Formats: sequence, structure tokens, C-alpha cells
Amino acid sequence: MLKYVCAYCGKDLRPGGQPGNGVQPISHGICRDCVDQVMVGSGVLFDEFLDTLQAPVFVVDDSARVVTANALGRETVSKDLEQIKGHLGGEVFGCSYHHLPGGCGETLHCKTCTIRNLVMKTYATGEASIREPACLDLDTIVGPRRICFLISTEKAGNAVFLRIDDAQPEECPDAE
Repeated sequence: MLKYVCAYCGKDLRPGGQPGNGVQPISHGICRDCVDQVMVGSGVLFDEFLDTLQAPVFVVDDSARVVTANALGRETVSKDLEQIKGHLGGEVFGCSYHHLPGGCGETLHCKTCTIRNLVMKTYATGEASIREPACLDLDTIVGPRRICFLISTEKAGNAVFLRIDDAQPEECPDAE
């Protein structure tokens, strides 16, 4: 039988494992405590990672506030990070209804907002959504405009990644 020990601290890696007698061959791995110490500084910054994604991505928290967005996401909404960070999705995207009394998430229209509902469902259940149709009425510099999206959501830790897979003006599938 092999003795499984952490290559860094020597801790036994088997759940409830008994220390070996010193005669057994040793197989090395790494324990959870050491992996955090060993990996510090070897990864990519989160924002740099997001920018490697080839679609607009917004990271949303449990209260539907945008935590960050990749460069393509910021370009999609024509806003810099400070105009996005901490704002509700309807404010970030320029939803026509976020100015109504109660604001984003609190109007009658928000109850049927596919984007908001999918993000919050994914947050609550962990269930991802892939290329779901969703339409949004936007206030634009040329006036009100309906944009239809295909969106995907995925939970990661305490946030949801909202990816815009496609966006088309007007011709919306059956979605609200």
C-alpha cells in the first residue's frame, strides 16, 4: 500500500489515513493548505482572464448588481468600469424602465425581464442557461430601441457570469 503525503508539508493526504511505517513507497500530492500558498502569484488576474473571453461578459452579484465586465462587455454598453461597477443591470444596459419609480428590478416590466430572471435563477439554483432569447427596451441616443439577445448565464462562486452571445436590433424571438 502506498503512503500518500503532501510534497510540501508531509501531511497525510488520505482521509482518516494512518501514518505509514516508513517502509511503504511514497506518492506525493499537495494538501489544500499548501496549494493556496504554492499557487499565490502564479495565476492571471481576474479582469485579465475576463478579457480573454471572446464575448461580452458581465459578472453579477446576488442583488443583480454588476461587479465587473470584460472589455467587450464595456464596449457593448459604451461605458467604462466605473460606470458599470455596483450598478444594476438595467442601469448598465440603459433599460428604458430603470428610470421609473422604484428603479431597476422594481417596476412592472422587471417582473418579466428575461435577463434579470435568468441571472437571479442561476444565482439561486446554480443552473446555467445557454443561448436563451431575451429582449430589452433601451434608451439610446437615437431614441427608444428594442434589442434582442441570446444570453448565457453560469454561476461561479458568489457571482453569475452573464454572457451576451448575440444581439440584434428589433427582430426579437418570442421573449420579453
